[in-house]
Amino acid sequence: MVDLKPIIEDNKKERERLLAFLAGLKEQDFRRRLPNGWSVAVGLAHIAFWDFYQTTALQRWHLNGQQPIAMDAVNVNEPLSLLSEAIPSATVTHFTKAAAEMADKEVEKLTQVQADEFLKSGKERSLHRAQHRREHMDKIIKFLESVKAKG
Repeated sequence: MVDLKPIIEDNKKERERLLAFLAGLKEQDFRRRLPNGWSVAVGLAHIAFWDFYQTTALQRWHLNGQQPIAMDAVNVNEPLSLLSEAIPSATVTHFTKAAAEMADKEVEKLTQVQADEFLKSGKERSLHRAQHRREHMDKIIKFLESVKAKG
């Protein structure tokens, strides 16, 4: 049995970090190119997409027991990055906040029995959204700090 409480707390902590980061971004920061070629806005849209996806997967599973389908992230991320380039920074900010809040609320609604059943399928990252957010936020923050240090 996995203790759901630390997952919920970590999700909340990383969501709050994300919200604070978004509040401090300037318009030019959204357009800066990360080493992988994505703009910061695309990186944030990526976080939002996967939070929305996991929210939908959890809702379907909760309503009718339908386990999420495994998606090939590489095949999803590249076309998504192209579409994300067209999303205005204010919209990216809105979606990123809303997606994180929705995903975390969906996880918080689970009972321990439901969480255990879901986790048997090996999809902890679907519940522990902080892992994905942290992975990308750390890269974005490190990159922006290096850009600012160069002046």
